[in-house]
Amino acid sequence: MREKIIIKYGELWLKSEPVRRRFIKQLAENIRRMLKSEKVKFRLEVLRDMLILETKSKRAEEVLRRVFGISWFTRARETKSDFGSIEKEILEIGKEIKRNETFAIRASRSDKFLEFTSMQIEKEMGKKIKRKVDLSNPDFTIFVEVKKTKAYVYSGKIKGLGGMPVGVSGRVLSLISGGIDSPVAGWMLMKRGCSVDFVHFYYDKKGIGKVRKLVGKLREYSPVDLSLYAIPFREVLERISDNCERRLTCVLCKRFMYKSSEMLAQRLGAKALVTGENLAQVASQTLDNIFANMDAVSIPILRPLIGMDKEENIYLAKSIGTYDLSVRDSGPCRFVPPKPATMARSDSVLMEEGKIKYINSLLENIIENGKRFVA
Repeated sequence: MREKIIIKYGELWLKSEPVRRRFIKQLAENIRRMLKSEKVKFRLEVLRDMLILETKSKRAEEVLRRVFGISWFTRARETKSDFGSIEKEILEIGKEIKRNETFAIRASRSDKFLEFTSMQIEKEMGKKIKRKVDLSNPDFTIFVEVKKTKAYVYSGKIKGLGGMPVGVSGRVLSLISGGIDSPVAGWMLMKRGCSVDFVHFYYDKKGIGKVRKLVGKLREYSPVDLSLYAIPFREVLERISDNCERRLTCVLCKRFMYKSSEMLAQRLGAKALVTGENLAQVASQTLDNIFANMDAVSIPILRPLIGMDKEENIYLAKSIGTYDLSVRDSGPCRFVPPKPATMARSDSVLMEEGKIKYINSLLENIIENGKRFVA
């Protein structure tokens, strides 16, 4: 018997055969990269319906918990695919069943030419375990997967992150602040298979360190380095404050962030922007204000958190490890007006924007003066 980790993918099965092969290949490459980054020694085998990882490292499971595209994984006993070898491993695992626990055996076989069926495995071997059987709601389940030459016997499954392997869905540029929501939004696009770059607009360099730490935390879920572009935004905010209607400051601020981000996205080859906006959470995120800024850019703006409430976002932030960093005080934005507009009109926003001369040149300039950090 040799212990292996078997890795299963869920949503990838919905794809056509050529697409599935490509996605599984990317998943395997991501696993290799993330294990190597943790200096884990391993051997990875790719089968049609699962991946098989051989390693002695205890850190491997922690790495697999952070890999997008994995539905679940578990440590399994690898043995020959004959009835006697399988029985031996089932009975060994069966020793773990406590006296007051019920159990069930769930068997499957991919090779239909074997001399025994899945039902025979379940029935015949179940008789030899002296515990009560419960096929509906067992306390303990033994799983058996039989291939042509090998079989895998295990109990228990460790839930993975699911989603798609990073790198299969194209590149996006995610706007990130020091708050709770925007790091979660970037993480969710990584979960959908996107390669994510991050952009942070600042008027005070003190906040950059915090955002770098947030991106560093998100790097734990990525098979490749993550780039953060820190863009100086003070001059833009001062121009808005000096020339435009005060109550539209937040709307115009967001509008110019979109425009700057689109310029940067074009340089990076990103096909969409990502924000952490929640509908009606703050003044700039009302439906009217979102609508008023729809024409700011020509590429899609993805808002994965748009229908979630704050408690859901906090739960996700805690589960991925960004929450404690996000809640560290960065200080309020001193440009926020006392009574920000919540029902901005597109024509009014465009009129106010027109009051700032050479705005496109200014935005190009701040992009040029931005700094790239790698996590």
